[in-house]
Amino acid sequence: MKRGKKLITLLLATVLLASVAFTGCSDKGSASKLPTLKILTDDSDTAKRYAQAFQGMWQKELGIKVEIDSTTFKDRLQRTQEGDFQIVMAGWGPDYNDPMTFMDMWVTDGPFNEGGYANPEYDELIAKAKASPDNDERMDLMAQAEKILIEDMAIGPIYFRYRDYIKNPKLQGEVRRAFAPDPDFYWASIEDGDSITFNIGTEPPDMDPQTTTDTVSFQLLGHTFEGLTRLDQEGKAMPGMAKDWEVSDDGLEWTFNLRDDAKWSDGKPVTAHDFEYAWKRALDPELASQYAYILYYIENAEEYYNGEASVDDVGVEAVDDTTLKVRLALPAPFFDTLVAFGTFMPLNEEYHKSVGDKYASEADKMIYNGPFVMTTWDHDSKVVLKKNPDYWNADEIKLETIEGLMIKDANSALNEFLTGGLDIVGVRGDQKEQVKKEGYELLHYADGSSWYFLFNLEDEILANENIRKALTYSINRQAFVEKILQDDSKVGLGFVPPVMPGKSGSFREEVGDLFQDYDIKTAKKCLEKGIEELGLE
Repeated sequence: MKRGKKLITLLLATVLLASVAFTGCSDKGSASKLPTLKILTDDSDTAKRYAQAFQGMWQKELGIKVEIDSTTFKDRLQRTQEGDFQIVMAGWGPDYNDPMTFMDMWVTDGPFNEGGYANPEYDELIAKAKASPDNDERMDLMAQAEKILIEDMAIGPIYFRYRDYIKNPKLQGEVRRAFAPDPDFYWASIEDGDSITFNIGTEPPDMDPQTTTDTVSFQLLGHTFEGLTRLDQEGKAMPGMAKDWEVSDDGLEWTFNLRDDAKWSDGKPVTAHDFEYAWKRALDPELASQYAYILYYIENAEEYYNGEASVDDVGVEAVDDTTLKVRLALPAPFFDTLVAFGTFMPLNEEYHKSVGDKYASEADKMIYNGPFVMTTWDHDSKVVLKKNPDYWNADEIKLETIEGLMIKDANSALNEFLTGGLDIVGVRGDQKEQVKKEGYELLHYADGSSWYFLFNLEDEILANENIRKALTYSINRQAFVEKILQDDSKVGLGFVPPVMPGKSGSFREEVGDLFQDYDIKTAKKCLEKGIEELGLE
């Protein structure tokens, strides 16, 4: 989910195709034996633009024909989950501040392993890393696993995203970061007012905290819900529904003490029972939440999800209304930041059962415990969030209203900003000159996401490792960043982004690059070999 803007129409396509024209000569003989492939993308102009760039590179460098299959954001998510794709450009942002948030995606049958990758050696390394209390050993194990992932070319890394944006100069205190809502308006204010408007880009696909997986929904949930903790401006855990917490010496038992003034938007207290109910619901195999695995650090959580233990065996217990005890199966020094994540948000059992299947389908089919409540949800148009007067820290929340528009077109969103309809908006690389001419200061930040080609390994063609390598090696990432993105994004020659910590610095810097950018010679060799292996000679 991205925002970008521009004021050109047909010229854009011309410039786009020209931007990849500097690449080398193509050798189309063998590639003509491949059937036409398809890359799935959502229907935002930015997403289609990126797909066109890759389409042009594959055609020019290897003679591989790739069609663009464009659909809605929600449908793209669903089709990816169902395996109804060949190639899709995917992005993953960190759920917590550790490389494991990227690495455990690709274990065999993992809920977000939507390409169907399976390698027992990889699985074993990740399992060992999760079980190790030694940070250096964990990092070494994950580094080994990442090398296997890229050698198998289960995914094709592209870039690490750094984003540009502009804002109303009167808007202050918004937070842009790799974790939690982005942008986060918890500390925001606006001079001479108390209301702001921003662009969420599309209809939120799923506002149920225990089942949602997308950034748009999580962004809204981060403003309307609150977990035991929330993340401060630097991404560290600060008190949320829990006023404080204690950790046992072995790091496996956590006790969260909830505040007495925590309330739902219907006036009822938020209790430890609401967290126990929500977490066990997320693990219920009948719910089949994709993010159930993020609770597997909890004792017997995975076993319950797999039908090997009962719900009463799960290591989370509301001792009383204000005390939640959590017993972990695996060491997780980052657990205080993990419980700020959306899947860990509380849910009132009585209210949830009273609305049943309609829960989270409309603004009035939810109750909220965060700094804002959703008062309006005009589907495919806008949402309106109002300050929650019952929020425990309401005195520190300066905004009264946040309006989120659903503008898919990047040019339209920028125009909306320039005419006063938005207070903050992302800036695409090709829009920088216009923005500068308008006199706005261009702001930058790393959003922590890694972008890559997700290959369907169950597809007859993409199951071939050499075809995947040919597609990956032939991409000119530096050109893509410079000519298409035109921002501070970094070429991705591994999966884990530079913002993730390693032993003493950046995991990415410590591990290094895992392949060469724009390696046409190797790409052509892989293509020839792949075609031979597929029997297409």
